[in-house]
Amino acid sequence: MIYRMRTYRASRDRLASSHRVFFEQVLPVHQKHGARLVGRWQGDDGRIVVIWEYDSRADCERIQRAVQEDPDSAATAELRRSSGLFGAESEEVLMVPTEPSAAPGAEA
Repeated sequence: MIYRMRTYRASRDRLASSHRVFFEQVLPVHQKHGARLVGRWQGDDGRIVVIWEYDSRADCERIQRAVQEDPDSAATAELRRSSGLFGAESEEVLMVPTEPSAAPGAEA
């Protein structure tokens, strides 16, 4: 398994609209192509953290390409801009589990 963590900082006045756009537009497009949402959280500081799960790095890359090429993504892009997420500070990190049985290279 591999996990993709996206962190955004949106302006406080845009948080509600960014949540709505995510659940109504962004999430369905990602799920259509096989992405699995682990969770989405909002911090006291207005930061939004989203974690996705994939079977492998190749799976993550394939799904991300499919999402970017999806015609619904173009329409969603404008909604994301209006929600305050486009242009917001963001960061993306790929992560792997560290438990002995799940870590890369672990013996079965």
